[in-house]
Amino acid sequence: MRPERLFRAADAPPFAATPRTDVRLAEILLYDVNDSPFCLKVRICLNVKGVPFRRVALTVGRLRELRRINPLGKVPVLVQDELVIPDSSRIIRHLEADHRDPVLIPPGREARAYASLLEEWADEALYFIVGAFKWLNPANRDAAIANTVNEMSGILLRPAVGRVLAWRIARRYAAWGYGPGALEHFRERMRENLATLSTLLDGKEYLLGRVPTVADVAVFAQLAWMRRYAERDLLDDAPVVREWLDAFAALPPVAAALAS
Repeated sequence: MRPERLFRAADAPPFAATPRTDVRLAEILLYDVNDSPFCLKVRICLNVKGVPFRRVALTVGRLRELRRINPLGKVPVLVQDELVIPDSSRIIRHLEADHRDPVLIPPGREARAYASLLEEWADEALYFIVGAFKWLNPANRDAAIANTVNEMSGILLRPAVGRVLAWRIARRYAAWGYGPGALEHFRERMRENLATLSTLLDGKEYLLGRVPTVADVAVFAQLAWMRRYAERDLLDDAPVVREWLDAFAALPPVAAALAS
């Protein structure tokens, strides 16, 4: 794989973007949680497109503020002037409209449909499986709470916030019929998904060929999230996927998003 080709147009330097004079320069805010694959997805896209933004980390004290701008109380949310855009997929499409270069969503109808399908698969199927690993596996309990809660609250509130959050999410999975006993089921589902992904990547640099798209960003965000937990061992049996993840993570816009 050749990371320097990320989003590279013909005869253009890496990460080159066409200067725009018609885009407003109002500060962009991103309401964000570090351990969210959807927030990572948006940070990567902002960095790739070279869009300056200020990260607003979600804390317990900001929950009311977040609900004022997004009644669902979920992140990521992008705010620019009076424009409020929730949901990672909506944010990316807004960025694509205002900051065309480098392109993340393919212009061809079939390629665009394929990229969107893979994005949906990552956002729904992969997210559900990795979320089960994070919150249902007792081996991940401490890391799950620390990764999610340390940024959200002060040291005194962290244990209480962590317990409440873990209980709520475990209860949600239980309502769907899943508990810790279902972990092997989820591991098998992930093995199948990684095998499928290996097939899609075989002989290619990126999911749609030589140029990465929103599909690569979405899938990467979910599997990078999984790497924070015990089930990262599943990647050992999918070397094609592991190498793709390593190469993608090394790209400067992606590395910056992971570090933020």
